[in-house]
Amino acid sequence: MPNTMDILLSMKKKIAKNEEKKKYDYVLPIREEELSFYNQLIDKKDMAKKSAPVAPPPKEPDISPVQETVEPVNNHTGDYSIQVAALNDEGETEKIVKKLIKLGYQAYYYQTMVKGKVYYRVRCGPFSNKEEAKSYANKLAEIEGFKPFVVYPTNNNQ
Repeated sequence: MPNTMDILLSMKKKIAKNEEKKKYDYVLPIREEELSFYNQLIDKKDMAKKSAPVAPPPKEPDISPVQETVEPVNNHTGDYSIQVAALNDEGETEKIVKKLIKLGYQAYYYQTMVKGKVYYRVRCGPFSNKEEAKSYANKLAEIEGFKPFVVYPTNNNQ
């Protein structure tokens, strides 16, 4: 049977151990000086937002250069189209569209904004189903050397 002294020593050790553990059981509050780095980052971010140029809103699809030969996209009932290219030079875009139309393809282009830059997407279509669009895309790839891809219904005007 343990004597009283052993019990008291054991309890004292447990209390000391618990006191030492309590030192690490909580987090010291953060001082304001420690947050100054983050405040500087926030200030820089706000300043960058204020000085950043505002991108103009994207324009509606511009089909006017080839509108006489091809109907605007909005008048088609097909759901699928094929994207042939996306260029940032409108002159080159018009040349590709004219070449495709001359070769018998239903081609058009429109302007879009991606990450603040203007691009002109060259597309063919419309197609009523995915299989028809894939077949047409394969034809464009094999005969004309393009790397087209099918654009699904929700992406036709994006």
